[in-house]
Amino acid sequence: MIHRHSMGSEGLLLALLASVAMVALAHFVGVPPRLGGDMGICLPSPNAWGMSDLWGWVANTIVLVITVFTLHIVNREFTFVQGSDTVMTGMFAIMVSSNLWTSGCMSTSGLFALANLICMTLLFGCYGKRNASQELCVTATIISLGTMIQYAFIFLLPVYLIAAGVLKCLRFKSFVAYLLGIAAPYWVALGMGIVSLEDFTMPTMTNLFNGFTSLPTLLVGGINIGVTLLLTLILALGNMVRLYAGNTQRRLYNLVIDILGLACVLCMIFDANNMVVYLCTLYMIAAIQLGNLFALRSIYRGGRWLMALSLLYVIGLVLMVIYDADSNSFDIHIQL
Repeated sequence: MIHRHSMGSEGLLLALLASVAMVALAHFVGVPPRLGGDMGICLPSPNAWGMSDLWGWVANTIVLVITVFTLHIVNREFTFVQGSDTVMTGMFAIMVSSNLWTSGCMSTSGLFALANLICMTLLFGCYGKRNASQELCVTATIISLGTMIQYAFIFLLPVYLIAAGVLKCLRFKSFVAYLLGIAAPYWVALGMGIVSLEDFTMPTMTNLFNGFTSLPTLLVGGINIGVTLLLTLILALGNMVRLYAGNTQRRLYNLVIDILGLACVLCMIFDANNMVVYLCTLYMIAAIQLGNLFALRSIYRGGRWLMALSLLYVIGLVLMVIYDADSNSFDIHIQL
């Protein structure tokens, strides 16, 4: 028996409402994190665009909302999570709202996740096509545009080439189109004078947490990330066995998702000072794995397990807000 309704529409609504409350808590009650910038190839990263804390938070929240609902819509189109996808959508909303570093202020993390979702959609749509030049060119262009404001996008370039091979849509012509897509944004930006050669710099490997985050906040945030990493890896391995015996197209879709997840994990390990950028994408992969778990297996009292996991993330955010606010108040008191 496949247990497809562990969350249901009522649970999804509750998860979305909890997510809204958490995002509001992260900004209006907590202290908005002051993340570093200057990590684009030729343009400043979003957290260095000079927006006020409020407008930066609003822009970031809009990106997160769009990403959550886009994930839901894309799954309805390609069904990489079979049956009811309320678990995937609800848990992604909870996870992405549970960390001050992704929901409390403007960062590239939400844009990175949304770009990944769009690129996956483009490749899923050309599964098995003999000529996927247009889709691969657009995919490369999106990633190339991202590299201008955040060097982390560079690591996606080989990922989506591998994904195209997995989905059987990589040919010589589409490979050339991919290369042209990488070059096009820089060619246009230089030609129109948007950027100059002097604007190109080596990525600045800054520590995003340096100078503003207390040790307890770092510890709680680290536990949040660690739990998500462990959950993602365990579920991916378990789901892979069930998916292997199922529909070939769905299996390949999920293999691409697993490859992206593995790339995010490796990037977070080897590019630890920039790990915030990969966080929203990691939460998305974890939510997809959870959705597959509940779609492929019958989970005894699954609703209670999901509620307990959600509560864990909510408590984590509350602790981050408390510790970060206390640390900020202490710093102000010392300065006075």
